[in-house]
Amino acid sequence: MHHAVLMMTQVTSLDAAQPGSSGNMSPELVSNRNTNITRAFPYAIQTPARFSNSDSSELPDPRTLFQDGLKITGSLSAPVTSNPFQPSLPPPISDAAEVDMSLELCTHTAPKRPYQFTTQLIEAFKLKPRAALTCVLEESNSEVSVAYGMDGTVQLWSPQERRMLQKLDSTALDMDFAEHITQVMPSLLVAVSGERTKPGSRRNPGQLMYLNQATGATRTPRLQNAQQLHTLSDSELVSVAEGMMGARTHDDCALMVTGGMRDRKVYVWEVKTAAGRVTAAEKRQLVRTRHTSRISALCFEPVHNYVLSGSDSGRVNIGCAETGREITSDNGERVSTQVVGKLAVCPINPNLVLASMGTTSDQVRLFDIRSRLSIQRPALILGLQRGRTQSRYLRPAWHPHGDLIFYPFLRGSAETGGDGMVAIWDVRYQRCAEDAPQVFHPHKADVWSVSFVESRTAGRHAMVTVSNDHCIGFTDFQL
Repeated sequence: MHHAVLMMTQVTSLDAAQPGSSGNMSPELVSNRNTNITRAFPYAIQTPARFSNSDSSELPDPRTLFQDGLKITGSLSAPVTSNPFQPSLPPPISDAAEVDMSLELCTHTAPKRPYQFTTQLIEAFKLKPRAALTCVLEESNSEVSVAYGMDGTVQLWSPQERRMLQKLDSTALDMDFAEHITQVMPSLLVAVSGERTKPGSRRNPGQLMYLNQATGATRTPRLQNAQQLHTLSDSELVSVAEGMMGARTHDDCALMVTGGMRDRKVYVWEVKTAAGRVTAAEKRQLVRTRHTSRISALCFEPVHNYVLSGSDSGRVNIGCAETGREITSDNGERVSTQVVGKLAVCPINPNLVLASMGTTSDQVRLFDIRSRLSIQRPALILGLQRGRTQSRYLRPAWHPHGDLIFYPFLRGSAETGGDGMVAIWDVRYQRCAEDAPQVFHPHKADVWSVSFVESRTAGRHAMVTVSNDHCIGFTDFQL
């Protein structure tokens, strides 16, 4: 296998690279002079919170959720009904179980600011990248980063060794490029195929391609060539897929959720494997929604058994993965008038969901899903005023500690100094929506995605980014 990659080491010395730096290796704070950010609401989620098997009527009254200074408590359960298919999703937690899910928003007087950023850039792509996600493959002792781009490659990287383990090209993938990749089970990734309008294109967008882990690949994880189990019709084409890794399944079975490109439908699928190959993949549950445009984002929340979906028209919907019943109590409004780019549950609080929006401002919305989105008023809105609508393909991320949000921004045509920018918000800080976010520049061109892996330093996390400079970046920092 060809491993000729150009190694470039960049120590992000911000005192040299960024104007106004004080020379202490800390990222600069951008001026808030040109921002237009909706103010935050004092909001906190108290602990302990008790899960129950009672009806969803115990959910707090959404009309009172956002009063100033209100402390939110109450039942967090989804309605309990029989499961229409096997294998089953995890049952609701019993009345006796208490889970610590504290995440106070806008309560701390000082923000947490990461510092001492050191970035290593490695040339990885020939064309614009899409994203990099963190996976733990079967029997692997460490995490791997799966990076993919419009050059038609899917790459496995070792974040600890900072080297490429494997590269699959468009021939091995049997598609022009991967539009979206998700992990469905420890030995299986699923890719949604994209399409380039050029001579020689495979013309198969919106198909599900299965990337099985190669058998016996334990010390050095490897993927097999893509497997296409079925051909979706034009009305069934998929725009996005998301693994349901928190769902309880049999060893050879997994669940995933897909969003429709043209039929605008959300389905839960059952995927079965044997001898390292997918043997069956079937739709098992339609999740009812009110989407009227292409599904652009999906997220599975395993504690409540909720499927969250976002669309090009700016609507966010909540449905029960177990029964397909719509949970959203919709008043006809939308979260935004622009596309929903990504949905992500807070890693330490299953009630708190991040929605990124393809807008010129207010790009980050945080919601308490216990409100069922019946009031389309987020608990917190963050963002920067930009001279360019931010892309639906941007992939922000929660830090694993659940208090910081890392958001990559695209530079507008009339803006300067914004190349490769990642903004950082501490959602616990009282003035996180008023004050400018902390920013740093791991790349010299626009960054498309942010993800986190365990750092080579015990107890810390490193950040993985991909950028228009065709590089994958590994950034170590301290908190």
